[in-house]
Amino acid sequence: MHPTVHYQLAQARIADLHRQAERDALARAARRERHTRRHQPSPSRPRSPGAVTRQVLAVLGIRSL
Repeated sequence: MHPTVHYQLAQARIADLHRQAERDALARAARRERHTRRHQPSPSRPRSPGAVTRQVLAVLGIRSL
């Protein structure tokens, strides 16, 4: 193979690998973002009455027996 053709093919391959790495990085970031959104607790989730009572007693410094 002619050295010039070989050089051009190598450059095209390197450019393709760079584009593939960029796509993979974007895909990993999107997957990581979806994962963190899915596993974050909902801030508006209603609490059970027992949990609210325990929290109020803890704030007031009252211990139940």
